[in-house]
Amino acid sequence: MCDTAFRQLQKLFRRKKAPTQKKTDPSQPSQPKVAPIQSKLVAAVNDITTPIAVTPPGSQFTRAQHPVHPIGFSGVDLQNPIETNKWWGTIPLPGTNPTPQQGNLFSFPYTLWWTNTNPSGMNIQHVEASQIVFDTANTPPEYYLNPLGNISWNMGASEFNSDMHLALDTPTQFTINVTMSPQSESGSIKMSLVEGMAFITGIYNGLTPLLQTVGRAVLSFQSFTLVSGTKYKVGLNDGTTWLVYGFPSSGGFSLSQNGATLVNSSPFTGVIQIAKIPIGDTTSEAVYDANSGTYVTGMKLFGSTSGSTGTYGYTFTAAGKSKSVLHFAFPHHQASFDTTTKNGATGLYLRSTTMGTMRAYTGLQWTMTETLPIDVLFLSGGTGSTPISATALAAIQAAAEVDISYNVAQTATAGSQYYAGKWMAKYAEICLVAHDVLNNPTLTATGIANLKAAFATFADNQQTPPLCYDTTWKGLISTAGLATAASPTGNPGVDFGNTWYNDHHFHYGYMVHAAALLGHLDPTWLTPSNIDYINSLVRDVANPSSQDPYFPVFRMFDWFVGHSWAEGLFFSGDGKNEESSSEDYNFSYGMKLWGLVTNNASMQGCGDLMLAVQRRYLSSAGFH
Repeated sequence: MCDTAFRQLQKLFRRKKAPTQKKTDPSQPSQPKVAPIQSKLVAAVNDITTPIAVTPPGSQFTRAQHPVHPIGFSGVDLQNPIETNKWWGTIPLPGTNPTPQQGNLFSFPYTLWWTNTNPSGMNIQHVEASQIVFDTANTPPEYYLNPLGNISWNMGASEFNSDMHLALDTPTQFTINVTMSPQSESGSIKMSLVEGMAFITGIYNGLTPLLQTVGRAVLSFQSFTLVSGTKYKVGLNDGTTWLVYGFPSSGGFSLSQNGATLVNSSPFTGVIQIAKIPIGDTTSEAVYDANSGTYVTGMKLFGSTSGSTGTYGYTFTAAGKSKSVLHFAFPHHQASFDTTTKNGATGLYLRSTTMGTMRAYTGLQWTMTETLPIDVLFLSGGTGSTPISATALAAIQAAAEVDISYNVAQTATAGSQYYAGKWMAKYAEICLVAHDVLNNPTLTATGIANLKAAFATFADNQQTPPLCYDTTWKGLISTAGLATAASPTGNPGVDFGNTWYNDHHFHYGYMVHAAALLGHLDPTWLTPSNIDYINSLVRDVANPSSQDPYFPVFRMFDWFVGHSWAEGLFFSGDGKNEESSSEDYNFSYGMKLWGLVTNNASMQGCGDLMLAVQRRYLSSAGFH
């Protein structure tokens, strides 16, 4: 299928202003009669966390259990949807390489991972710029290496040994709770792990604190008495300085140093926190002191749109001695903070692994504002600002006549959700060109009929392979990778790992985009059953509400880092990946258009706001 015209038109029509009315000049080439497509967003405030639906996925999707079962959870957590593509996503995974639950957790600015032998407990790492290997010989650089496995500190207990147990609970898009405990004795350490947390916090219950640094030596060890606890300032031979805070509720907190180990004199119940002083910094210790004893236990997204303005942010739930929390923000957060949030700025900065230097802020809420790309529409309002010559129109007409004959229905037997979606979206664009650019009713009618026939197969879930609803993690996955007699553990890699929750925003984004174009061209196609089918795809990728019991909240998109994570139920030592920023954009764009054609202002606004956040982060990070 020829796509030269398609690519040219993408460049012409994206982000063009709506045309102004002009008198026809007979001497000029005829222009397509394009009806301006305007956003249906009005002054009303649209809550982006409004549920799309709370009903089960359609009966055309068979139900199946996933070959991979999460470990560490129990009770209600196993009944609820569990996130598959978040920063903590390796910790519920079984397997042998690495040891189950021992993958890296990139919370930013710290990296964490759990081990049950040598040492036993939660490992903490923070990387300085001097430790990073960066290609300086090539422009652009060809490699970037961020070291892993360097244990600055391990937070554990004297009672821990190789039979210690790690339990998980209350997973959300930003947070997860972990509880470490010795199986042969009572006691535990519970940790609320949160993106951007300033303190690594352990809530000890009847265990003897044992803190270890590995591969380093302790050069200095000082203690300070606080109003409600004790602080230790520890200098290591790698030039770093760390603070250890202890706030007992019962049992004393008095650490003694023995080489690279700090151990308490007795079992302890209370809070221990670890934080790093930036190298060369002389003011951050006071910031940590003022906010110690408080830690984040919950983080909730809010967001709304009104006209061309989008607002989003997080409310923090805190425990401890204060009503405010200290939390690290990325540069793209800081660039869009409102005045109230900016007032919480401190002079504390720590480098993140890959996303720039983070700055710590105090408060219980962050609020950010963005200008929405409401001018990005189907053909972005028309072609008035970019006239098309008669020669170009003739070339587009010739290409469209060839392309419209493509057998788009055969995509249903393609064996790939990904490629099928790409072909469907491309064909839908050709139909859009036939209708909105060429004004050719014959080509348009042919294209719409072909596209509707193809969509009928997918909406009935009769494509090869079909999707199913996974009752384990809760989502729509390809049946291609499910367990069979020949492959009892399933096939993780088939169709780019769709069955293992890889790339759903890519795969389903193309289908959502194509459906939005078809709904724009032929509103009669927007039947309840067709809307429900496409909504199910959107819910799998970007369900906005915890009120929906059938899908996790924003499976792919990470509202803290500003983009999606493409990697699903796989271990990856260097963390989840984005893989394709353009296809990340495409899902948000398709979601916005689908909200537009189905009169769902909340969905449309959510897509717009996701696009704005992606533009903010990805542009600053060098992805264009």
